[in-house]
Amino acid sequence: MLEFDDGGRIAEVIAICLYFELVHPEPALMGVGAQDRANVADWHHRIERQGFWAIADAFRNSAPGLMGRALPGPDDYEQIPALAERGRARTTRFFEMLDRHLAGRQFVASERYTIADILALVTVNFASRRFLIRSAFRCVRGIDF
Repeated sequence: MLEFDDGGRIAEVIAICLYFELVHPEPALMGVGAQDRANVADWHHRIERQGFWAIADAFRNSAPGLMGRALPGPDDYEQIPALAERGRARTTRFFEMLDRHLAGRQFVASERYTIADILALVTVNFASRRFLIRSAFRCVRGIDF
């Protein structure tokens, strides 16, 4: 949550990133120029949708501490084991795709480090800590968890 002096608040990550990018344009973590910015946004969304949320589905639907709380929010929802399995399968496919994409590349979406790389790192870390998915380590070369 980002709270401003006037009491206004921003809760969504991308909105917070946009705010900081506009206030402090360097380093340009959201891309430089129209095509680069669109590419960074595209990859950020792919990583979130195909990777992060797949891991979250697997985790929330299998963690003993989340029994009866499989979804965030005020309402209780039971875990669905089949969603945990599907989340694990999606996670494996996501890391295979990301490995292929990163072959010969230093960064995910651009010629420089961006928010897509930050989310990829967070996603790899989340997967490795929650499920010990070894293939996740191949995605971020040179980083030891």
